[in-house]
Amino acid sequence: MEYKSQNVICQNCKNDFTIEPDDFSFYEKIKVPSPTFCPWCRFIRRMSWRNDWHLFKKKDALSGKEIFSFLPEESPVKIYDRDYWWSDKWDPMEYSQNYDFSRPFFEQFKDLFYKVPLPAHSMHSIVNCHYCTNANNIKNCYLVRGATFTEDSAYLIWDHASKQCLDSHMTNKCELSYGNVNTTACYRTLFSVDCESCQEVALCKDCVGCNSCFGSIGLRNKSYCIFNQEYSKEEYKERIAEFNLGSNKNFQELKAKTYKHWLNFPQKYIHGYHNAGVSGDYIFESKNAKNCFRVRGAEDSKFLQNIINGPVKDCYDYANYGENAELVYECLIAGSGVYNTKFCTQSFPNVKDLTYCIFCNDSSDLFGCISLRKKQYCIFNKQYTKEEYEKLVPEIIAQMEKRGEYGEFFPSWLSYFPYKATAAYEFSPLNEEDAKKKGFLWYPTSKQNYQITLKNKNIADDIKDIGKGILSEVIECAHKESCQHECTGAFRIIEMEFDFCKRINISLPRLCTNCRHHERLLLRNSPAFYHRQCMCDKQNHNHQGRCQTEFETSYAPDRPEKIYCESCYNKEVY
Repeated sequence: MEYKSQNVICQNCKNDFTIEPDDFSFYEKIKVPSPTFCPWCRFIRRMSWRNDWHLFKKKDALSGKEIFSFLPEESPVKIYDRDYWWSDKWDPMEYSQNYDFSRPFFEQFKDLFYKVPLPAHSMHSIVNCHYCTNANNIKNCYLVRGATFTEDSAYLIWDHASKQCLDSHMTNKCELSYGNVNTTACYRTLFSVDCESCQEVALCKDCVGCNSCFGSIGLRNKSYCIFNQEYSKEEYKERIAEFNLGSNKNFQELKAKTYKHWLNFPQKYIHGYHNAGVSGDYIFESKNAKNCFRVRGAEDSKFLQNIINGPVKDCYDYANYGENAELVYECLIAGSGVYNTKFCTQSFPNVKDLTYCIFCNDSSDLFGCISLRKKQYCIFNKQYTKEEYEKLVPEIIAQMEKRGEYGEFFPSWLSYFPYKATAAYEFSPLNEEDAKKKGFLWYPTSKQNYQITLKNKNIADDIKDIGKGILSEVIECAHKESCQHECTGAFRIIEMEFDFCKRINISLPRLCTNCRHHERLLLRNSPAFYHRQCMCDKQNHNHQGRCQTEFETSYAPDRPEKIYCESCYNKEVY
């Protein structure tokens, strides 16, 4: 069948969006109706089901004891201790219920959702990790989220295979590094952004293959550079010693100077390489991947976010995870062998033909199920024969289509998180009134009543003057809960962090972990894309006047950076 592009009005934000012929072909392939929400609203709806950062105390439904969980106590969803949940000591099939054709699907799913316990944390294959979530195969970590194969690290979010790293975001195979955003294969790298294969660099941006550089941007295979000026090895060491990053006052001044310096140099419209026919940002080793954000190894896919491990093929509207995924649609946190799965979250590994499922593992042919493992032909956690299942599921889908339910991800009002605790809040901050108007959950969560023992102003400026006694202090955050960063008002320094800062000679933080995380988010682009024109007007770049190349980019038009097309950018840095 030949399809044509179709303009559609989003049923959520009421803005126009276009469904392309390739989109219709995909929807036909997986037998779902075309979406009624635009790509951005679909993304935010999925993100309203993901808590990337927050941890809470919540009562274990079995023991009644308070345990740490990614779900707040106020959430009506029940939890079990993670190890017990993964054990064979309980049977989620005991909560099964019949499907009632007289009631809406999501209303019935809510009944099941509030009965079947979930794990306190979304993690597996971990060793000696405290207060972590959304992670697998990590070891000796503290407050690490969204990570795989990470070791001996703390305060990371979205990491893969890094070791001895702290306070960083979007890192990949880094070691002995601190305060970075979007760095890959870097060693002893500090407070840097968009760098790859660098060693001994600090406050650098968009540097590749560099060694011993400071405050620089757009360098390739350079050494001993300070603010993009090259020095001898001896001169470089003398200047760096004078900077003394162990002093918080010095560090803040140098950081401000560096960020201003970066704006003097052009940025490429997209972060990525080894791609063909892609659009979006932070895309690597992908082919025909459109409107994607932070993906690697994707092919013939669209509207993907945070899929850092390929291969991923023929997937749409899919966020977080990956790794041998095919024919996935409107899913969140799914991977490690996932096939033909729709409208699911927290489903991994080895899942096939799942629809509207949550926390199901090693299973196939499930519809509307929760917390099942190694099961097949189940609906609402009830076992059916193959023949019964294949007869009943089409009847349920037909009824859902009549009610306008089928073909959409779980509604935000059903989420187990309040909006402010979700990843959606990071990408689309809303106040209580606006969030409720848009159908998101909003309720207060319990706050820790910290008794501050050390005022921020009383912290010694230089780390050389700070002893291990600070490990027992409850430190006042410099923002004092006056920001919009969900400031906790206070924080502690852990021993791993103290030893690292002493070893590298960098200042101890003055902000709580939430505020530090939000500051790093300002150094990362957003998954919203804009049509723009290259800003290069240099005469030696094979064009007269301003370059006419146009592109889609995540750099918003009101941002201060100079944005170049790939050709003009390459002429600048190579």
